Amino acid sequence: MSTTTISSPQRSARGSLTFAGVLRSEWIKFRSLRSTQLLLAFTFLAVVGVGTMAAWVQAMSLEQAMANGMNMGMPGAPVEPMTLSQAQAAMGFNIYAIPNAGLQIGILILGALAVLLISSEFGTGMIRSTMTAVPKRLPAFFAKAVVLIVVSYVLTLLAAIATTVIAIPIFSSYGIDISFGLDGVAYSILMGGLYVAGVALIGLSLGTLLRSSAGGIIVLVVIFFLLDFGTQLMSLMPGEFWKYVNQYVPSVAGGRMLEITEKAAFISPLSGGLIFVGWILLFMIPAIISLKNRDV
Repeated sequence: MSTTTISSPQRSARGSLTFAGVLRSEWIKFRSLRSTQLLLAFTFLAVVGVGTMAAWVQAMSLEQAMANGMNMGMPGAPVEPMTLSQAQAAMGFNIYAIPNAGLQIGILILGALAVLLISSEFGTGMIRSTMTAVPKRLPAFFAKAVVLIVVSYVLTLLAAIATTVIAIPIFSSYGIDISFGLDGVAYSILMGGLYVAGVALIGLSLGTLLRSSAGGIIVLVVIFFLLDFGTQLMSLMPGEFWKYVNQYVPSVAGGRMLEITEKAAFISPLSGGLIFVGWILLFMIPAIISLKNRDV
């Protein structure tokens, strides 16, 4: 008498699991929430809104600086009109960076969303179902990362383009020409999304490490907002070392990556980008190890 061995459907299903399937599942989970859709729409409007306000303020300030001249309208002093480049240097503006003027809003919201994407699963216990479906665990993490990178980049790119389209007539009304062909504008538009995507990866890593939505968001705010302020205070301390510490924090290095001009005694845009990548890896590697080895 012979027996027939029947393969386990569950084992067969797991054996056929592909990264594309995991990615599709994570994308469905991400876009199916109405709250996520509304949050992304709000982020887009907020980034464009802040960028529009910044464009108006910069255009008005530059126009006044060029008109008032070198002496900024001091009584009794001769007025020598400034060129646009001189006015930008005097005011500390780079008009090619206008596409990313509202980027800080995107960093805060999308970074927090990245934390919630995985920390909420730990909070509700849904992570156990996710890891049961994806026993190797890491494909689920990388699928979430891909979703965040694409969404963050595309949203930031569209917001930067919209901001530039609105900013062009604003600057034109003040006699300042700006266009997509201006040196640095296209670069800023393309690179801004990479910066926000990097922040999202750090947020995802923090959510994985801390498994707490509140804790992850607080640490994210400290890293990208308070750390910059703290290191600026450190630069007031005696000694050459403290003068340069601020350049290496994530927000400053990432922001430097978006610029095209060189600055005296400051890291280059390429160095800023490499430092920012280093910060991403600093959080991602422990997060991957933690997810692989810790119980869920």
